[in-house]
Amino acid sequence: MPSNARAGNLKDPEVADLFCKDDPEKLFTDLREIGHGSFGAVYFVNVSNNEVVAIKKMSYSGKQTNEKWQDIIKEVKFLQKLRHPNTIEYLGCYLKEHTAWVRPVTRG
Repeated sequence: MPSNARAGNLKDPEVADLFCKDDPEKLFTDLREIGHGSFGAVYFVNVSNNEVVAIKKMSYSGKQTNEKWQDIIKEVKFLQKLRHPNTIEYLGCYLKEHTAWVRPVTRG
């Protein structure tokens, strides 16, 4: 694995471009967990314009940190390419304290 592939390392411009620069804790407050799986938890939240969104939070710390980071990168790249009326639309991914916050919305 290249040295710049370490978890959370954004020196590679291609990887850095996958993530939004904003602080997700300032954008999304009052998160309420609605589901939890082996790869992360999903939260329901009202954003500033009263839009309801889901946020999937995935940690890349602890055991297998680099593998988790690579899984997050794969998921974000996949979501960016996904275009179908019956699937989610990818709106962005934010990083905060070894956690990726993925913001999808349903289409339609």
